Amino acid sequence: MKPGTENIMLLLIERQERGITALDALREEGCLRLAARIHELRAAGLEITKATETTPNGKQIARYVLVPPTQTGLWP
Repeated sequence: MKPGTENIMLLLIERQERGITALDALREEGCLRLAARIHELRAAGLEITKATETTPNGKQIARYVLVPPTQTGLWP
């Protein structure tokens, strides 16, 4: 797994139900391609949901949330 993808995975785990947006990924990890990192994580078998939100100025943004595994002890 690429280091940038791993960093996004760790950020998703840390944020839990709050999830992350592209702006969060840019500010905290310097990631300009969050959707690509999410695609890689999904391809690796992680379940990640996407919710569309509207900002106060009317822009549409995506928020990604990692769905915790229920059968393993990997989720904190």
